[in-house]
Amino acid sequence: MPFVGRERELRHLADALARPPIVVLIEGEAGVGKTRLLHELAGQPLLIGGCHPMRFPYGPLVEALRQSHPPARLNPVTGALRPLLPEFAHLLPPAPPALGNAQVERHRLFRAVLSLLDALSPVTLVVEDVHWIDQETRELLAFLVRCLPATVNLVLTYRAEDLRHPVSELLAHLPPHIGHTELTLSPLDAEATALLAKHLLPGSADLWPLTGGVPLAIEELARMLADGREPSTPPALRNAVRVKLDALRPTARRIVQAAAMLEEPAPTLTLAAAAGLPPEQGERGLAEAVRRGLLREWTPGAYGLRQPLTRQAVRESITPNLRRRISRRIEAPAEPQGALSPREEEVIGLAADGMTNKAIAESLFLSPRTVEVHVANGLRKLGLTSRRQLSSRNT
Repeated sequence: MPFVGRERELRHLADALARPPIVVLIEGEAGVGKTRLLHELAGQPLLIGGCHPMRFPYGPLVEALRQSHPPARLNPVTGALRPLLPEFAHLLPPAPPALGNAQVERHRLFRAVLSLLDALSPVTLVVEDVHWIDQETRELLAFLVRCLPATVNLVLTYRAEDLRHPVSELLAHLPPHIGHTELTLSPLDAEATALLAKHLLPGSADLWPLTGGVPLAIEELARMLADGREPSTPPALRNAVRVKLDALRPTARRIVQAAAMLEEPAPTLTLAAAAGLPPEQGERGLAEAVRRGLLREWTPGAYGLRQPLTRQAVRESITPNLRRRISRRIEAPAEPQGALSPREEEVIGLAADGMTNKAIAESLFLSPRTVEVHVANGLRKLGLTSRRQLSSRNT
């Protein structure tokens, strides 16, 4: 896939790694391009290992070090790595004798990793998907960040919504001579999405509304269109969304399902009502859904799925009976919650006539986001949950 829209982030990362020793944190949602960014680093010696959902002890370090080429005459302590790297047994010193103390032997293993990295330097150790880190690797990284050799860097990638322990813990006692920087990868904007689609498809196609600028979603959707298939939820995205849904508490899952059934981002009370939850439970469920990266705040106080394809994947997971129950709650009249302001009345009137937010914004010389806020506030004040109800209200 072409490398598009990440030039600034790539320069930032390359500049940081040019000043070892440094710890770099790269955060971004699934499919946003963290791994691709790393592979675009030209001339940087990288050892890359990834954490696994099954959390194998020292798994990412073993994966990374297996890519190395150990030099001759290593420090004898590196012999402690023989059990973890049997394929390098002929290159490593003899295994040191057992000490009979698990804590002491673990410290010797940590020193062996540090010594091998020093012998391989200059090098950057990359641990991907730290949100799945195992306890043993977590403790080893906590040791490494305090004593990185002068020409060794450490890069950690993670998804904030799936992180079970903050990576900032690793930086809490970072020595002054070891730098650190943080980089967040956001989805591509509409312009970069169009450029990427142009590389992937023979014709032009506007993929941003469906994908929200997530490169992996753009690539999979483009592949469908190139094969002559109708655009639909890519299987990889559908499976990832369902895994996330299954991991939610029931209240949060009901909030996400309600958000998927609503046509537009909605306030907390509307989501709770559509989900059939009391307001307090709705607030807790919403907070979890936002924290886990399924919902986002589109406009102040209005929440919806992060991208249309995610919304579609959630809707596909809802059983017909549950879909009918949510729809009945959405269509049920609610209590009005205040009078419309003159501007809200004007915007709501145009929306009831079937005008889109973009058309309303152009007509009233407002920004589309301002129109979204007025529509959301107007619906809430009128006790409505969707624009469709505006049309029936006028008839």
